[in-house]
Amino acid sequence: MEHAPTWMRRDYWENLCNIWAAERWQQTSTTMKVNQAANPEDNMHTSGSVSFATHQSKLEKDLKQPPTFQEVFDKTHKKKGMDQYISDRAREIAESYTQ
Repeated sequence: MEHAPTWMRRDYWENLCNIWAAERWQQTSTTMKVNQAANPEDNMHTSGSVSFATHQSKLEKDLKQPPTFQEVFDKTHKKKGMDQYISDRAREIAESYTQ
């Protein structure tokens, strides 16, 4: 129960810790870690800690209309100020949406 966030109620934190300690959760977590390690390129994006929803909202303000999926994907998978995707896999996915 140490390292509890100061902004979270203690009973909520304890509930989360109990969920995370459960065997089923641990098995799922291990599976996900293995999957991410096996395919690191599939999990790359450039949005950092900013959520995709926040990127979408900012794009909507900038474009003055709801952005397309392609616009959000490009914003979160291209290097800033460049027209280059962060990985071959990201480029392949983007190209598959234009077909």
